[in-house]
Amino acid sequence: EGTRLETVLKALGRDIVIVTGAWTNMSVEHTARTGADKGYFMLVPEDACSTMNAEWHTASVNYALQNVCVVTDVDAVIAATDART
Repeated sequence: EGTRLETVLKALGRDIVIVTGAWTNMSVEHTARTGADKGYFMLVPEDACSTMNAEWHTASVNYALQNVCVVTDVDAVIAATDART
């Protein structure tokens, strides 16, 4: 919210968003949920995310994110993008 990202994604005709970064249980989770609510297919490679401790990361990956995105790993994302090119 509050950025031009959605405008850019729509202009490019993109409907898949890969979310990575810090604060799995906050920023990553919020971004994935917002994208899913807006109709985007959200992917979160869990080994490309982190947070303050393993317990919070695991809870986010195993519970909260399961309802809004596909949780995968970096190798699977690379393989899928390589297959499309």
